[in-house]
Amino acid sequence: MNDGATLRGLRVLVTRPAAQAEPLCQLLEARGATPLRLPLQSIEPVRQPAIAARALVQARGADAWIFTSTNAVTHARRLDGGRWPRTIAVGAATAAALRQLGCDVDLPDGAFTSEALLALPALRDVAGRRHAIVTGEGGRDALESTLRARGSEVEVIAVYRRVNLPHDPVGAARLVADADVAIITSGEALARLLALMPAEGEAPLRRLPLVVPSQRVVEQARRLGLSTPRVPDQVTDAAYLRCLEQWRAECRS
Repeated sequence: MNDGATLRGLRVLVTRPAAQAEPLCQLLEARGATPLRLPLQSIEPVRQPAIAARALVQARGADAWIFTSTNAVTHARRLDGGRWPRTIAVGAATAAALRQLGCDVDLPDGAFTSEALLALPALRDVAGRRHAIVTGEGGRDALESTLRARGSEVEVIAVYRRVNLPHDPVGAARLVADADVAIITSGEALARLLALMPAEGEAPLRRLPLVVPSQRVVEQARRLGLSTPRVPDQVTDAAYLRCLEQWRAECRS
């Protein structure tokens, strides 16, 4: 028996895109949990990659590029293999992805949400500076609007897009009913999961404990009438695991 199986018997619904879910699922299995895989979206290149690539080249003169996710890092590098300016990351995982490419990442540790990043001194006095936000299609505009209000010249460069995957609603509802807890890694995935549910699947979903990446998604869940989620201390696989372990320990105490 594995003495490290702190999540033994726990059934965890994992909604992350399949290409990115496996490391998390393996960690869950190593702790004794059973991952229930339900990838709700796929991450794909933008429809006009040449335009995005040209925008990246033209933004090389910016004071900094702000990356909002590891997907943004991966897809930007596929489009532009040149030397990037100073980079700022939203989240430890995004910072790690940039470091793997040899980038010097500025202020990654305390900024795992857009709101936390905007509170950092480096982004408070930005009048007359130029920033590029490298992100996915349809992302939030909090970074853009706040930096513009502070006097920065801002360009948003979308380098990837999320595409909803088709699922049988009855099958998706069955997975929700079988789960003890769900890890939802984006607000888009949360909305997609609720939209998938047939009438008989809504009540189990509303009762299901959730772990989500940010306070913004917590508020979204509340508006949708779902269980108030927990948020990990960082947006990393290890932090999601710690969050589940803390939740389970509290349930047993």
